[in-house]
Amino acid sequence: MAHVEPQRIPLILTQENRDETTKFDARIINAYVEKDQSGDVWVVKRPGLVINSSIGASTGRGVYNWRQNVYSIRGATLYKDATPIAGTVDTTNGVYTFSACLGATPKLFFQNGVKAYTYDSGAGLVQVTDAQYPSTAVKGVAYLDGTMYVMDIEGNIYGSDFNDPQSWTLSNLIKAQVEHDQGIATAKQLVYVVAFKEWSTEIFYDAANASGSPLAPVQGGKLSYGCRVAESVQDMDGVLFWVSATRSGAVGVMRMENIKSQTISTPSIERLLQGVDFSVVYSWNAKRNGHKFYGITFKNSSLTLVYDDTTGEWAQWTDPAIVGNYMSIVSSTITVDSQESLLQDESDGHIYTLEHSAYNDEGQLFTVDIYTPNYDAKTKKGKTVNKLYPIADQTAGSILQVRYSDDDYETWSNFIEVDLSQEAPYIPDMGTFKRRAHHLRHHCNTAFRIKYLEWHGLLGVL
Repeated sequence: MAHVEPQRIPLILTQENRDETTKFDARIINAYVEKDQSGDVWVVKRPGLVINSSIGASTGRGVYNWRQNVYSIRGATLYKDATPIAGTVDTTNGVYTFSACLGATPKLFFQNGVKAYTYDSGAGLVQVTDAQYPSTAVKGVAYLDGTMYVMDIEGNIYGSDFNDPQSWTLSNLIKAQVEHDQGIATAKQLVYVVAFKEWSTEIFYDAANASGSPLAPVQGGKLSYGCRVAESVQDMDGVLFWVSATRSGAVGVMRMENIKSQTISTPSIERLLQGVDFSVVYSWNAKRNGHKFYGITFKNSSLTLVYDDTTGEWAQWTDPAIVGNYMSIVSSTITVDSQESLLQDESDGHIYTLEHSAYNDEGQLFTVDIYTPNYDAKTKKGKTVNKLYPIADQTAGSILQVRYSDDDYETWSNFIEVDLSQEAPYIPDMGTFKRRAHHLRHHCNTAFRIKYLEWHGLLGVL
C-alpha cells in the first residue's frame, strides 16, 4: 500500500435521489449551500425560528402585511396585529390568499376558494356576498390598476368594480381559453394577471377596454405548463414560483420572472414529486442572510423541500424531530418595522421570524443531516483511512457525529463524535473502503458550517 496526498471528500453536489424516496443518495436536511469568494462550497445550518407573535393556539390560515399592520387568520378569527377583529371567516378550505386596494376607503381583500372577505377600519370584516362574485373561485388574487381579479374553475377571470372588491359586475369578465383545461390559481406578475390552469398558463394585461373586462390576453403569452396545486404558488419580490403540471404527466417546479418562465426542479426533485401526496400542500417564501428561499410542504408525505433562489440548490427542511418530518409553515409575509420574513405555523397559528443567530426552533433543537455522495477517489483500489478531518468552523460546544456506509446507503456504522471546538479535530482509524458514503449529523445549540471531509491514509491494490 502507498501513502497518498490528503484527499478531500465533497459533502454534496446537489440534492440527489434515484427513486421517489429519500432513502438513498446525497441530500442535506435543515441546511443550505453557500459559495464563498474563493469558490469553495459550504453547507450552512439553516436559521432558527424565533417567536414573533403567539395568540392562543388555533390553526394558521394566512398572514399578510398591510398598511403598517400584520394581519393573520388563526382558526376562524382575523387578527390585526394582536387584536381580534369581530366576526368569523370560513375554515373549510385551508390557507387564504391576500391582496388590497386603494380608493377613498382602502380595503384588505382575502379569499380561500370558498369564501371571500374585505376588511377596513370603518366597516370591519365583511363577507363578499355580491351575486356576481364567482361561486367557484379558485385560490389566488391579482390587483391591477384599481381592479381586483379572481378566476373560477372554468377559467373565467372576473374583475371587481373600481377599488371596491365588495362589488362585482358580470360583464367585467374575460375567459382564459387558449386551452380547455380548468382554472387552478390566480396571481400577479409585474403589470400582468397570470391565470394558472391544469396544464397551461395564460397571461393578461390591462388594455383599458371601454366595456367588458379591462384585460386582454398577451399575444404569445401562453405556457404549456399548468399548476399542480394552487397552494404551491408564491410571489417572492415579483418572481413567481409554483409546482407545475403538464398533459404528459410531468410534475416539476417553475420560476417566472418578467413573464419568462424556467424549470428549476432537477430530475431528482421531480422524482420526489412523482411520489408525494398532493392532498395537503403549503408553501412560503423568506429572505435571510442574502438567500431567498421558496419552501413547499407535502404534509401527508412528511416532506418539505426548500429551493434557494440565490444558489439554485435544493434541500429538505424539517421541524425539530430528530427523525425527518415536514416543516409546518403555511404562510409568509414581512414584518412592519425591520422588513424581516414572517412565517406562520399551521398547527397553532403562531408567527415566527427566521434568525441566523438562533440555533433552534423556539427552544427546540433541530437536526442538520448531511448525506454525501458515494466517494471512490476515482479508483477501484482500496482506501485505508488513518485520519478523517472535518473541515468546519471551530465553535465551542459544537459536536459533529459521523458515520459511514460501504454498501450504497443500505447499512451504516455507529456514529462517532467529533468535538468541533478543537483546532484540528479528526477521527482516527476509519477502516478500509472501495466506495463510501458519509452521514454527518449536527444536533447542538450552536452555529454550524462545514466545507468538506479530508482523509489521510493509504491507497491499496485492486
